[in-house]
Amino acid sequence: MSEKFRVGLFSTIDTPLLPLFINAIHSQNLRDIVIICDSKKITDKNKKIWQERTGGAFEKTNNPSIYQLNSKMIPFYFVKSHNDKETLNLIKNLSIDVLLNAGTPRKLKKQILEGTKYGVVNIHPGVLPYYRGCSAVEWAIFNNDKVGNTAHFMNENYDEGNIILSEWYEFSSNSDYKSIRIKVYKEGTNLAGKALRHIFDKKITSSGGTPQNKKLAKYW
Repeated sequence: MSEKFRVGLFSTIDTPLLPLFINAIHSQNLRDIVIICDSKKITDKNKKIWQERTGGAFEKTNNPSIYQLNSKMIPFYFVKSHNDKETLNLIKNLSIDVLLNAGTPRKLKKQILEGTKYGVVNIHPGVLPYYRGCSAVEWAIFNNDKVGNTAHFMNENYDEGNIILSEWYEFSSNSDYKSIRIKVYKEGTNLAGKALRHIFDKKITSSGGTPQNKKLAKYW
């Protein structure tokens, strides 16, 4: 790949899916990655929710230490907050073209959302715009509806940015809740790689993609 395309990942050192995001991006032949870690870690409340949803599946099998990740020659940078001036300076000085929310604990400010050429990508575990909010998978199951992921650009409102790609999945009739959640998380990291590749190939910015139909949108 001759043209430069640098991907920055907003994460924390204890984000369980970080290694999967990295592998998914590499699988799309996107190699120029930097990690920017926020000092804030996952709260006890969110750890409990994560455990209830996945049974600790990713922590047990797919989460090498930060030192192992660093051995892949991926540069790590540590900031107090993803919203501070230091982060803005890093984005500029490192010439980051696009950011991926790979586990930021912050609601990102406008200056960060507009700080790169292409914008900030988020993977929402739910089919937008029909299922917004943090329990989209659960409500889709309850409604016997499609369960999937949506890659979208982030804006100042949760789950409202333009859609890049979306997909939904088939599950066997005997799938239990945790297996469904685990698959959604795994496929979400793969979708992140696809979305970033799509952005690079099509040169899509945050004003591009598909605007969400507000009439169909709902926070559950």
